[in-house]
Amino acid sequence: MLALVLSLLLLLLPGSVHAIYDPLSVSNNKYGIHIADFNDLADVAPLINSDGGDWGYVTLVATDNDRNKERWQTMFNQMRRLHMIPIVRLATHPETNGWKKPDTAHFGETVRLFNNLNWPTQNRYVVLYNEPNHANEWGGTIDPEGYALVALELAKTFKEASSDFFILLAGLDTSAATDGASLDAAEYLRRMIHSQPKLLNQIDGWASHSYPNPAFSGSPYASGRGTIRSFDWELKYLKSLGLTRNLPIFITETGWVHNQGKVPRNGPLSPESVGANFKIAAASVWDDSRIVAVTPFVFNYQDVPFDSFSWKRLGGGGYYAQYDDYRSISKIKGTPKQREEYILSDTLLPPTLVSGSSYTLTSTITNKGQGILNANDGYEIVFDSEKKGFVLLFDTLPTLEPEEKGNLTIHLKTPAQTGLFHASLNIRHGDTVIPLQSRDIQLVPPPSVRVVAALGWRRTSEATDAAVLVYDGGTLIHKFTGLQMSDGVVRASGLNNIVPGKRYRVVLLVPSYLPRQAILTLGAKETIVSMKRLYPFDINKDGKFSAGDIWTLLTKQPHNMINLFVSP
Repeated sequence: MLALVLSLLLLLLPGSVHAIYDPLSVSNNKYGIHIADFNDLADVAPLINSDGGDWGYVTLVATDNDRNKERWQTMFNQMRRLHMIPIVRLATHPETNGWKKPDTAHFGETVRLFNNLNWPTQNRYVVLYNEPNHANEWGGTIDPEGYALVALELAKTFKEASSDFFILLAGLDTSAATDGASLDAAEYLRRMIHSQPKLLNQIDGWASHSYPNPAFSGSPYASGRGTIRSFDWELKYLKSLGLTRNLPIFITETGWVHNQGKVPRNGPLSPESVGANFKIAAASVWDDSRIVAVTPFVFNYQDVPFDSFSWKRLGGGGYYAQYDDYRSISKIKGTPKQREEYILSDTLLPPTLVSGSSYTLTSTITNKGQGILNANDGYEIVFDSEKKGFVLLFDTLPTLEPEEKGNLTIHLKTPAQTGLFHASLNIRHGDTVIPLQSRDIQLVPPPSVRVVAALGWRRTSEATDAAVLVYDGGTLIHKFTGLQMSDGVVRASGLNNIVPGKRYRVVLLVPSYLPRQAILTLGAKETIVSMKRLYPFDINKDGKFSAGDIWTLLTKQPHNMINLFVSP
């Protein structure tokens, strides 16, 4: 009961569900584009990540009849590879009078879909629908109170599912008139906030449709409502309605129409003039420290009514002039935060090692995070120890996308001194350090083995040229030769390069006897290895029983042969 009460109190604490980060607190490439076709992603990357840019933004639409998780995950994976940050605008589906009003009964399904996806970045940007101050965008009705209630419920549902969701309200048409088909944006905002004042505390940023009106052809130098500076008017107006926070700005729609398209037009600007306006906006209006993203509408639209907004020529014949102008705008390298996690299938750093030894240690590593592990993208292995003396080399990191596995191999040389050492193995990416393993390592002196065996049926098993071989799998790591066997015991000291507590194959060789082996765990001090009886069938000393041994047996003096079996 106490645990339940504490859980409820935690949920009521202000901001307790928020784990998003301020996108302006990291290096941020604000430039992006709005797309209508997911197949355009590959063509968009050279546009938004050009001229020094990386990790630009893409606004895309998610309708309520598109619930294919595999398709969405495939798209997010592609955006991860291309370094794109998605801004997902929720939508319903068209009806005869426009877009259907959202059905709250399906909110759980919507949230589950996007909560179960592995997004490219930690912040999951979600816009709650589109321009509801137009009746045809909200089931044929003007209902700011209804939108506020829907937005509040949906925002809470997203936040309860994951603290990584970054919620934005629908962008409004700030130039719309009050004429029955639409409602003035100021009045819409006033009624919306008045009905649900807590709504302002549930959003994390402000989505703005700052179009250059009138007729999407206004001057890039104009200011105020209905211009490309509409976001500034919106935020000032929100402050008058009770907003106390500084919300980061996401201009999810903007842009000028051009006079090309399916039906050429005389009035609007030429593509060259549109491109010039984008460059002017970038150097002035969008050079605002509050702006997180600018995603002009629309990259590719091959039919009315948005063909004159399209940056891609009809029929796929290249791009209009604004494409090259936008691409030439100077950008910066964005470094959005990603959740990084890597899991080792086996312990890479053993609890006990031998001083003055060299090791090759390998484990399977699985990428459970959002980033793509890639040495060419600045990822590296880092080993830290509180004491000096360790020397490490690392094989090239495997390139791993989320949920992929690969082999991680390190080459480690331990110091000569013994004792307890604390060590950690991490992956570093820029300023982020992702832990892999941290532990105390006990360094011990080189251990030994005592091999016990009987030579034939001799009363005393003695030999002067025995050998002990130690294998790690199929690799020979030690070969001790010229050892003395006394009373059936052979000792080999100085076992460097072994991991105490690991299983090895130990082989005993005695001239004229067939080899014997045992697979066992070697300890940190001395390990007793009991071998089965050695048989004297390697008469010619070639390490195996063959016809040559029979020939040697026939030609050898019988009493010498008997001595191999029994004592004289």
